[in-house]
Amino acid sequence: MNKKITSLLKSKVLVNSAWLIVLQVFNTVVPLLTLPYITRVLGTSNYGVFSLALNWITYFQVIVEYGFGFTGARKVSIYGDDGLQELYSRIITARIMLLGGTYLVMNGLSIILRVDKAQYISMNILFLIVLGVAFQLTWLFQGKQDMKLIAIVNAVSRLISVIMVFALVHKEQHLYLYCICYAITFLLSATLGIELAKKKYGLKVKLSGVKDAVSEIKDGWYLFISQAMSKIFSGIGTTVLGFAATSSVVGIYSAIYKIPYIMVLFFSPISQALYPHISVKFSQSFNSGRQTCKKTAKWVIPIFALAGVTIIILRNPLISIAFGKSYLIYSIIIIPLVIWMLLSVINNFLGIQYLVASGNQKLYSQAFTISSLITVVLNVFLGLIYGIYGISIAASIGEACLTILLFLNGKKVKEKEL
Repeated sequence: MNKKITSLLKSKVLVNSAWLIVLQVFNTVVPLLTLPYITRVLGTSNYGVFSLALNWITYFQVIVEYGFGFTGARKVSIYGDDGLQELYSRIITARIMLLGGTYLVMNGLSIILRVDKAQYISMNILFLIVLGVAFQLTWLFQGKQDMKLIAIVNAVSRLISVIMVFALVHKEQHLYLYCICYAITFLLSATLGIELAKKKYGLKVKLSGVKDAVSEIKDGWYLFISQAMSKIFSGIGTTVLGFAATSSVVGIYSAIYKIPYIMVLFFSPISQALYPHISVKFSQSFNSGRQTCKKTAKWVIPIFALAGVTIIILRNPLISIAFGKSYLIYSIIIIPLVIWMLLSVINNFLGIQYLVASGNQKLYSQAFTISSLITVVLNVFLGLIYGIYGISIAASIGEACLTILLFLNGKKVKEKEL
């Protein structure tokens, strides 16, 4: 037993999970320390403007990320240093191409939708996030199962951002300054990550041919679709509220939503650490990968279920302490959002850890596309009729539809392989 425990503690999966959790803490929990402060300083209206702008930026962010966090990490974990510089150049070139396209789209949509001045300026400032994402190398260090240094880099960058918020943002008119403070994290972590990759692996930022970059984009298509649909899942509610409600209601929903959402973000490093390990297991044999995925799910899912129940029970004090008593009137929406959170964890095992890791990205993408269309329709229909309550319920129903589709596709794969 002692040998097993010692072996577990020394395993790369556990070590990288720990560092990814540290990274996620600084990416999520540390910024939340500013939330009670910033919601009061900016006011519900300006915080709503910021939330809407950030919501649009996350759509463009996922386009530039383009699923390389999984496809790039998978290639690095399986093939090692063979052609690493070439892969590095192809992914960066592909992201730069996507970066230019998304900036044009953002400005075009702003004109078509007649976005007001404050939101337009906020979106352009927050686009610095997308620029930083184009050069972030978490996928590289994740594939290398060497997350310690990049976690520290991101932690330092995030701390600098938080300090800047408290030091510089003091009144309602500081909306744009807050946008700068929020976005600076991504630029700092990208710059430091590039230097780290250069010193540790000898990698240099070089552009590849357009043909090679396009080939890399094609290879990541199915994962991009699934991640894009995931962003629609998490962001469509805010988008609909932007058209159907006041900026104050948007700000209130965005704040309460962060409580269950932070649990999803806490799960993200666990998912990222498990994925290369389970991918290798599937490359050895389908049954080996399936059993590893199943055993891990049995440990992880109950933990998040317990956390979800705790959040529901303590929702009133949590919301009151975090955002103020004025938010308590909407505290009930946390129940369907917690259900959404738990189903998201389950769907990660059914989708990413099982279907994608076993090479069935197409089935995963198909399920995501169908469920995302259902989610969009539900959010528009329920959101326009029932407002903040409608979009909260739509989130859990849409995620439940995805669970059913992934389960059925996983069953097909199992019958085919075993």
